[in-house]
Amino acid sequence: MAWTTTLGILLLLWVAFDLVTGRVWLHRAYDRATEPAGYWATMCLWLLVALSCIFWTASVQAYLSPPV
Repeated sequence: MAWTTTLGILLLLWVAFDLVTGRVWLHRAYDRATEPAGYWATMCLWLLVALSCIFWTASVQAYLSPPV
C-alpha cells in the first residue's frame, strides 16, 4: 500500500472523529454548534484532501503503467 493511501485513510479517520466531536481544525477551531457554515466547509475540505490522497495513487499508477 502506498504512503498516500495510508495518509488518506488516516485523514478519513480524523474526519470521522471530527464528526463525532463536532469540532474541526483548519487554522483555528470551528465548532458545529456556533459556526455551522465554517464547520461544514472545513469538513468538506478535509474530506476532499483525504479522498485525493487515496485516489492519487491509483491515477498516477494508471498514468505511469505502460500500455498493453
